[in-house]
Amino acid sequence: MKNISLLFVLIALASCSSKSEEYAKPVVNYASANRSSLTGKSKIVQKPTLIKLGIKPLTLTEARGYMYNLFDALIPDLEKTNITYQMAGNDIILTIQSHIILDDDMNIISSIRPQLDNIIKLLAVNDRNFIEIIGHTSSVGPSYTNLVKSKNMAISVAKYFMDRNIIPERIFMNGVGESQWIADNSTREGRLLNHRIEIRISPLI
Repeated sequence: MKNISLLFVLIALASCSSKSEEYAKPVVNYASANRSSLTGKSKIVQKPTLIKLGIKPLTLTEARGYMYNLFDALIPDLEKTNITYQMAGNDIILTIQSHIILDDDMNIISSIRPQLDNIIKLLAVNDRNFIEIIGHTSSVGPSYTNLVKSKNMAISVAKYFMDRNIIPERIFMNGVGESQWIADNSTREGRLLNHRIEIRISPLI
């Protein structure tokens, strides 16, 4: 009888251990990865779709002026925020530390919404571009967990854009985890800088 009781105890403990391991695993809920769009297609494939939707591609000659004009239009709103901004070639890169934009449940923090909404309004009017949203983390924690978290960060921001009528065909998302650090992960300040979201706006050419 004692042996049977002991067996039940061991089975119960094994069951609890299995469940805790299951709950500890990060849940992958991203739609796709590595520079593929939310519809799972590449920018080259998406271009004809955008043309059918009435969005006219830019020529190489037009692209620089168009993107610089958009950049100039964004600056007044960006200067009032903690969002950093730069031009890289013909691309506009906006960078936001994740704790400023997302809460622990991956929801957009209410205080940043007006600034994001202003950006989205400009992108809705100036729609001859792609929007790539990239999540980054620090090196704290397992690499796989960081990779999943970075993808979920990108998904949350992409969803916010789509909920405000930016069409999915323009939006791409990616999460690169801890692989593209820009500051020292051994300091709190460095980790905060590494835990960020980049919004890269590139011309539809």
